[in-house]
Amino acid sequence: MATEDLPKIDTKITAVTVYRDGARIERSGTITLKPGTHKLRIPDLTRFLDKESVRVSGRGHASILSFDTIDSTVEASGYTKLDELVKVHKDLEKKRAKINQTLARIAAREKFFTQILLNSAAEFSRWIPAGECDVDRLTSIENLTTASLEKLEKERAKAQTELRALEKELAIATREIEKFRRDVQQYEVTHTIILNLDSRKAGKCEFNVTYFVRRAAWAPTYDIDLKEEEAEITTFTVVINNTLEDWDNVKLTVSTASSRPAVISEPNPLLLKVYKPRPRVIGRGGRPRTGALRRKRDMGAPEEERSEMDGIVDALATTTAEQPAVLAPEMGQATATAVETGGVHVFVLPEKANVPADGEPHAFRINHTKLPAERKYFWNAVDFAEVIETTQIENSETVLLPGRAKVYSGEDYIGESVLKVVAPHEKFDTGIRFTYDLKVEKKLVEKSAEKSGFTGGKVSREYSYELTIKSFRKKPSPIKVMDRIPHSDSEKIKVDDKRLSPKPSETRLGILTWELDIPAGEEMKISYEFEVEYPKEIRITPPLP
Repeated sequence: MATEDLPKIDTKITAVTVYRDGARIERSGTITLKPGTHKLRIPDLTRFLDKESVRVSGRGHASILSFDTIDSTVEASGYTKLDELVKVHKDLEKKRAKINQTLARIAAREKFFTQILLNSAAEFSRWIPAGECDVDRLTSIENLTTASLEKLEKERAKAQTELRALEKELAIATREIEKFRRDVQQYEVTHTIILNLDSRKAGKCEFNVTYFVRRAAWAPTYDIDLKEEEAEITTFTVVINNTLEDWDNVKLTVSTASSRPAVISEPNPLLLKVYKPRPRVIGRGGRPRTGALRRKRDMGAPEEERSEMDGIVDALATTTAEQPAVLAPEMGQATATAVETGGVHVFVLPEKANVPADGEPHAFRINHTKLPAERKYFWNAVDFAEVIETTQIENSETVLLPGRAKVYSGEDYIGESVLKVVAPHEKFDTGIRFTYDLKVEKKLVEKSAEKSGFTGGKVSREYSYELTIKSFRKKPSPIKVMDRIPHSDSEKIKVDDKRLSPKPSETRLGILTWELDIPAGEEMKISYEFEVEYPKEIRITPPLP
């Protein structure tokens, strides 16, 4: 008996677990059997399923003797997409023909009114001298005819504009049809499961089929609302289905697990040798070939081929200028049930979901949590006259995977950033923005004149600076302040920091760093002095202020 003649079990996708680089599909279906042995088929499964992952189980008065997954080649049913394109093309052609008819009618009317003007001018030129017609009547006819011609001109311009736009649409539709006919095969490959069963008595049997498919993925995106002492993080899952199977009204679960195998590899020894240059090989014409040999030697093995969905996962986890942000659809406030097992986090959506196999991102809200947060401040006194504010957040027990994050402070949108992997209880910074809660000022207090002769033919310059930080907040403000004084790598140029108050927490290559706590509503000052001394015959670069 041919495969297509075997009794069919109609199955429907009931649950999907989406991993970072694939998905586990669950199907269910029923069939009523009589006593005896049966050979059944479960057809129309995606050609992208992994045959080795197929599992079949069931309930009922029957035993599964064996099952196998085979390829099935069927003729593509009707070219639905092509039919749609052809219909669009025909509709556009009808519109074009209608516009052309309108243009022909306008041309005929223009010819008619133009002829009236010519005839009236010739006739009235004979009638007026004879006193058989007055000028007012001629003027009335000319005005009426001219107005009609102007109206027709506007109609013709509008029709020509519509025709040009239509021609562009027709060209696009024609290219799409040609591309479809060139790229799409006339036959479609699917998978069919063949089941051998032994039914002990008549009755209904239920079957469950599971398999793994790689052409699916998910990635997180985040909405972060920054408060004074906490941050509210809403996590969305963006799911992509490229499996050729629509997931309609399914129980949807996303998992942080990956199907890629983890491999333990030990490092190879790092052997140090005395370098010996490779002898030069002389080719034709006496030209050395060492460069060619070196290029050949440097060519590594080809990289392991990545799956199509790996690229999609990477694209979802990062943001670039070419990639527009994924727009999350409207959704309720329900969150997914989170389960953690062995380091893998699983989120089960509370309601059934629909994810068509269109390759487009579909967003679902999976988590909402409040985390402790602390505002911190930074001032680069060299380059900025404003303070930067950032918020440090401490994560909970759930890992945060890489993804884009939209950051808000109440009703204000701060901007978009990218989260890296954040481990449980790890702290991370986000929401970098300028703030006016702290006012800062850098001032040159004193600058000495150059001195010569008294210092043994050397030039000495002294500088005194003052940094002022004023807080307008009602809470203490931790701030990191960075400034710089000159640093010399020459023995001829000496830099001496005479006074630093308060003393910096770190000094490196002339970069001064202070870690301070500004009390609420108070002002704090930093002052420092330094001297630069060098022989008067040398020139310093860059020049001193």
